[in-house]
Amino acid sequence: MRVHNQRLRFDITPKPMSLTGSSLITARSVAVLLFVSLLLLILPPFLPPLPPPPATLLLVPLLLMILLIFLAFSPSNEPSLSVEPLDP
Repeated sequence: MRVHNQRLRFDITPKPMSLTGSSLITARSVAVLLFVSLLLLILPPFLPPLPPPPATLLLVPLLLMILLIFLAFSPSNEPSLSVEPLDP
């Protein structure tokens, strides 16, 4: 068994954020968020109240949470991968 004193190098250079069309927060997204929030504030007093959902429909989030917890703690079938440096 040989021990290598080489380090793996990853070239990670951050790219500068530009304020052109590739920005994550644009004026359009801010306008849509403001419009939706105003609708959520204005419409509920004018809309009629809805009846409560059926009891079986209320179990859907609980079943989804149980499924996600089960998947989080179940072992994966993928083998463990180890990274070894390449010899020059």
